Amino acid sequence: MSAPEPQRVELAQELHELGEQIKKALLVARDHPKTKEVENQVAQAMRDLSAEIERALKSEPVKQASDQVKQTAQTVKQSGAVEDIASGIAKGVRALNDQIRKAIEEAEKTQPKNEA
Repeated sequence: MSAPEPQRVELAQELHELGEQIKKALLVARDHPKTKEVENQVAQAMRDLSAEIERALKSEPVKQASDQVKQTAQTVKQSGAVEDIASGIAKGVRALNDQIRKAIEEAEKTQPKNEA
C-alpha cells in the first residue's frame, strides 16, 4: 500500500481566490456601520507606515540587506528551489483564503440587513 499523493496546490489559483476573498471582504466592510471609523484608523496607520518606510529605506543597513536579498534570490533560482517555495506560498495563501472566507461569513451574519 502506498500513501496517497498529497494534493497539489496551484499558486495562481490560490492567488486568484485570495483576490476574490479580498473583494468580498471589502464589499461586506463597505456596508458595515463602523467602516468610517476603521477607515480613518487605517488611513492614519498607512500614513505612519509610509513615513517609517521612507526613513528605513534611507538607512545603510537596509541597503546592505537589499544586496544580500538579491544575492540570495540568485542562489535560490540556481538551486531549483523555486517550485518548493511557490508550493509553500500557495499553501499559505490557501490558509489565508480560508481565514478570510470565515471572517466574511461572520461579518455577513452580524451585518444589519438593508431593507428597501
